Amino acid sequence: MSPGPRTVAVIPAHDESATVAGVVRRAARHVDRVLLVDDGSSDGTGALAAAAGATVLRLDPNRGKGAALVHGLAAARDLGAERIVTLDADGEHDPDQIPAFLAALDDHDVAVGFREVYRSGARRALNALALFWFRVLDPSIRDTICGFRGFRAEALPAVHNTAGGFVYEHEVLLRAVAAGLRMTSVPVATTPSASSHVTPREMLRANNHFDRWVLGALPTLPLPAWRKSLLAVGCATGLALGAPAAWALDRAARRPG
Repeated sequence: MSPGPRTVAVIPAHDESATVAGVVRRAARHVDRVLLVDDGSSDGTGALAAAAGATVLRLDPNRGKGAALVHGLAAARDLGAERIVTLDADGEHDPDQIPAFLAALDDHDVAVGFREVYRSGARRALNALALFWFRVLDPSIRDTICGFRGFRAEALPAVHNTAGGFVYEHEVLLRAVAAGLRMTSVPVATTPSASSHVTPREMLRANNHFDRWVLGALPTLPLPAWRKSLLAVGCATGLALGAPAAWALDRAARRPG
């Protein structure tokens, strides 16, 4: 029996027919296997990925990026992969940077890509706010939402979560800190997509999730006392402001017209 792949790229995708084949082909140059999680696409994304050389896992109906990543990471681990890299199918992440993530895993359990912040307005402000508090948790964190990441297979049980949507990427980092995993940041160049799938409303929900999670886990987090005190004050204040704001945005979104 031949050994399983040591390195695997996991690529979640929903309706990315314009870019997926090129991403798969370029990723395949750097890993033993490419797993494409076709998350309910209706434009032939899965077929194009398979033709480009990926092993395609189909989710139907669409379940969201978090669920696609959970499915793909579990499949990679079942194959016996030792190191796994996740990246997006829309061309924003450069597959030729995969070797930098694999190398970072020589000495770390989790490698997180970080980019120059290119969004503007409310999203940029919420990004900056989230990053500040994540860096209080662990100064090695330099980007809270970049989906270009690397994992040692043995670290996956510690970061596993089923949080939906945008919150998933936040919770991976939170669980890594709580487990005392060794994290590092890898600089990446990105090609911004024309529009973001993440709205300020979703980011606000994610920040509120962060506040609640940290307040609940604070007694057991492996942090010095001064950081715990700062987080207690900051998260309590953030939640006092963020929870009513999220409620107002949800109510506005439900309003007819």
